[in-house]
Amino acid sequence: TRVIEKKKPRNVTSTEEYRYGNFFGAEIVRWNRADNKIEPLYDMFDFASPDHDIFESAAWTSTDLACSGPDTVEALDYHHVSSVSVGSESNILVASRDLNTVWSLAHDGSGVQWTLSSRLKSDFRFAKDADKFYQPHDVLQMPNGNLLVVDDGTNRPGCAHATQYAGCWSRAVMYELDFDAMVAKLVWQFEFP
Repeated sequence: TRVIEKKKPRNVTSTEEYRYGNFFGAEIVRWNRADNKIEPLYDMFDFASPDHDIFESAAWTSTDLACSGPDTVEALDYHHVSSVSVGSESNILVASRDLNTVWSLAHDGSGVQWTLSSRLKSDFRFAKDADKFYQPHDVLQMPNGNLLVVDDGTNRPGCAHATQYAGCWSRAVMYELDFDAMVAKLVWQFEFP
């Protein structure tokens, strides 16, 4: 976890308010079994940063972190990585809950292969707006390349405290990634409730 701090200027609007303060970020690491050491692969701030990729949301998570001594730091858990898994091409799939984003990263640390997102810049578009996921809790890639996503839905449009959760629903959803048309196509879903 890395912490960055953004100083807040005077007279900011509510949307700009999110750009300032402390932010926790995620790092993707691997375990070198031969040396029994943890090796950093990716700093997720390289792919999404509150300098550029921030939006108003009722679902941002803040937390306290005790780095050393009795002092704690309160910060927004910016990336809130909810799952990391191995994909069908030995890629690394990273789900960022609060950013509504899934990244495919090269297993050798050489960079992003593709991004699928409902809120950030995405390499794929969704076939329909209703197909978008919000707050992905887990993502797996099937042998055929399809993505299986647990979509918590908490940050879905229409799902906010002010609307009494009118648009809130969770689901398991499967997408086929069409690399020719760069479209994420809904294959099936199971919604609850």
